[in-house]
Amino acid sequence: MSGTPSFVNLLRIWIGFVGVIAFGSAVQCFINPNYIYERIYTSNNENVSTLTSRLFGVWTFLSGSLRVMCALDLYNKRLYHVTLLSFILALGHFISEVYIYRTAQLQSAGILAPLFVSSTSILLMLIGYTYVGEEDPRAKFGNENDILVPKKKKSQ
Repeated sequence: MSGTPSFVNLLRIWIGFVGVIAFGSAVQCFINPNYIYERIYTSNNENVSTLTSRLFGVWTFLSGSLRVMCALDLYNKRLYHVTLLSFILALGHFISEVYIYRTAQLQSAGILAPLFVSSTSILLMLIGYTYVGEEDPRAKFGNENDILVPKKKKSQ
């Protein structure tokens, strides 16, 4: 990734890593129906059902997919904004579950981890605006596939 600022590379790796970890969490929601009660919503198991677990799994898989796509195409401004919004929504969701609905406890690792990841990601993405707002520095090199797979000449 020559020509790309190092912070952009760090941001790309961070967002991609968070997206891949989200896939693992989503799979856990489908495999173990009690996953979100055991890890996240530990205060009250009456609000957690297998349906809730599956919905949380789908939401987590969707946000993970969005984040991986953003990591692969970080200079896509619309994708960047939607990914940033997904982190803001996640932060708002987990804060509201702790302080408003009281279905989760702040001392739980299942809450501390998403709060840390979402707030760190928001901060990194806001800093990243100064780099991503510019043109993709890799664009001046043209299509890398043309170099790797040369086009066949048409026979006359």
